[in-house]
This record gives sequence, C-alpha cells and structure tokens, in this order.
Amino acid sequence: MGRVTGDGVGHQAADRYLALDCVSHAPGLPPVSGTEPIKLQAGILRTAFPDLTLTLLGQVAEGDRVASHWRGEGTHNGPMSMPGGAALPPTGRHVAFEEMRIDRFADGRIGESWFIPDRLGLMTALGVLGPPPARPDERSGRI
Repeated sequence: MGRVTGDGVGHQAADRYLALDCVSHAPGLPPVSGTEPIKLQAGILRTAFPDLTLTLLGQVAEGDRVASHWRGEGTHNGPMSMPGGAALPPTGRHVAFEEMRIDRFADGRIGESWFIPDRLGLMTALGVLGPPPARPDERSGRI
C-alpha cells in the first residue's frame, strides 16, 4: 500500500498530520494530549532503529474514522528507551513489528487516536523476552 522512511516518521510528519490538541490512547496508559508524545515516540524509534521503514498494510475508512494496519522494520543499532528509564543497548537484530490504529479526523487532521502496538512481538524479536510458547496445535503437529 505505502512505505514511509526518513522524515516521514518524525517530527515534521506529526506537525503536518496531527491537530495540536490531538489525544492519543494506548492500552494500559492514560490518554496523552498534543503532538509532543508522538514526537517523543518517533525519536525513540528513530534512535533505536535508524533505518526504520513503515509500511501501510491495510486501511479502511468510515465517516471521520480511519483504521490502519502498519508494519515497522529496522535494525536495532541504537539504544532504545524502555519504560522506567532504562535503555536497551543495540542488539544489531533486524526486526519487524506491527500496529493497529484507529484515527478520528477533524478539520483535515488527526484529532484522536487509539492504537495497539505489538510490544510483545517487538520485545521477543529483540531478545528481551524468550520465544512465545508453542500453540497446542504446533506441539502436536496437528492443525
């Protein structure tokens, strides 16, 4: 569908597409307002994955809402800020991770977002967590 690299994943993109008072909702966290939180997140990802590429895998729209499925890919060549202030040192691993999001548009800009990033998949790919347990059908060989 579409691929974004470089500044398309950063501060200028946030200023171009987000309303100044946009509200972002993430699982397990209180809502945050404004463009600075997404700029902070973009900076964390850009530092950890300097070659980060985002690919739009699918998108549907209805009314003022747009649902999107994204995949991020990059090589973990920089420190990655973690919750609590610790930093994960570079692993050199090339990883892919995905996100589902719903954006509400107002006056041509994103006014509110709900997103679900695959943090478990990312942390597993980086080696922070062990591999996920096998599903019952994978252990038995039956589908």
